[in-house]
Amino acid sequence: MLFAMICGFGEAEDVPDLWVQHQVSLCEDFVHRYSEQTGPHYALADIEELLTSYNLSLQKLHLPTVDLPASVLERANFDVVEEQAKANSYTMQLNSEQRNVVESY
Repeated sequence: MLFAMICGFGEAEDVPDLWVQHQVSLCEDFVHRYSEQTGPHYALADIEELLTSYNLSLQKLHLPTVDLPASVLERANFDVVEEQAKANSYTMQLNSEQRNVVESY
């Protein structure tokens, strides 16, 4: 991600200000994939991971930190569209009794 590279190479004088200026575009994909509330947390977690290769962290750069459990971050690697397609395919294979049970939830 370009933001992490800019931070890693020390090209930004005020990293927190850079984050504020570009937060919406940096979080856009994550907001679309998750939600308006959680998208920025996932974006920051992704940036944090990229910053480690530069021996940096969100905290060192005075950016908001996130504390997402590892299990939540692992879910971020799932292809939501692919998983939904699988679920739809499996649902089509259910008999009527099974489908009634699934649809009741």
